[in-house]
Amino acid sequence: MTIEDFQREVNVMFPCRWVDDFVQDMQKTFDNYISLVSGLDMVKEGEISEIKALCTKLSDVLELYYDGRKGEAYIMFNTMMNGDTETEGLFASIGCVEVKPEEFYYRARERKNGEEFSIQDMFHIPLNKRGIVSTQRYSSPGYPCLYLGNSVYSCWEEMRRPIFNNLMFSAYKVKYDFKVFDLRIPNDSDYNTESLAQTIRRIPLVLACSFIVKNSSDVFKPEYIISQMLIETIISNNRKITQKEKSEIDLDVIWGVIYTSTHMSNDFPYDKNFLENIALPVIESNNSSHYCYCLASLFEISKPSCYEYESLKENTTRMFWKKIEKEKTEKEILREKYEQSKMGYLEKKLKNAEFVILPHMVVGCPSNGIVLDYTGTPVDVKVRASGPFTIE
Repeated sequence: MTIEDFQREVNVMFPCRWVDDFVQDMQKTFDNYISLVSGLDMVKEGEISEIKALCTKLSDVLELYYDGRKGEAYIMFNTMMNGDTETEGLFASIGCVEVKPEEFYYRARERKNGEEFSIQDMFHIPLNKRGIVSTQRYSSPGYPCLYLGNSVYSCWEEMRRPIFNNLMFSAYKVKYDFKVFDLRIPNDSDYNTESLAQTIRRIPLVLACSFIVKNSSDVFKPEYIISQMLIETIISNNRKITQKEKSEIDLDVIWGVIYTSTHMSNDFPYDKNFLENIALPVIESNNSSHYCYCLASLFEISKPSCYEYESLKENTTRMFWKKIEKEKTEKEILREKYEQSKMGYLEKKLKNAEFVILPHMVVGCPSNGIVLDYTGTPVDVKVRASGPFTIE
């Protein structure tokens, strides 16, 4: 099997679906993937054995969870991701994406009865309202997480297509670079010779986190088991680092994950590159302002707006789907079509809107303070703040 054939077969597997028994159907998905990997001539036998062992562990984690042994399931998963004294964990080869300053992401909320939203309303669910935090793909009930889409379209699909004019959007402009684990459907570059080994090793985890929710009204969603354990492991790892070493903001920690939405559709011509989401769990779980200063320090947030408001400000008739020059690449044509749509139009308006920084101050030192030497030598402390603060 060629790399091109392998990539095509893998792409068909996403998003994953199950019919009768989630555990068994996930195992069938793994068996299918193992068969595909075994058909690649450039993959060594040892690598195939490693993929088989990884799939077996993921299945064992599910079996333990279904058997009511959630603690044992988490310990097994945590060890699989972080490794132990003898083996390297999956985190070491899963790959990260560095989100760069000036990149844009988006967040949406549904507006009802003329309801208006502030900048803070467009942030994560407040810490003092944990009771309304429901189970989501990368967050457990009661623990707020900031979900952002890389396009207005992604936000709309994630919300299961509510009436578009009823949605208020804010753009998030990145202030500081930060890293997230890469759980997206692999792109063409991921299948290059230098990236292939890493790609085939992380795909089982991506598959396990990419099942479409079969029954959205169910309280328990088995499709979220692995992804929620993953985010819990990330939270646990970051806590250990920030408490033992320096601070939340000055370390090379992994803040969350970037993943491809399972809400793919043939109704619109936009491919998976328009359907990427970032999930960032709060770092400060207890704050008098009821939101995480650490996450707030990463972004500037635009004033909420919607398509109805923006279109009413213009005194022109807009034309959609105008003729596009054929000599452009497929990717360029797709991007131009998107820019002509209502969603692309709104994104442009949001990017040029007024941006605000939520009040925050994050001090780059251990929570137990700083110890000076006997001579009182000054110690540099990095601070991220939205404005002047007095430290007492």
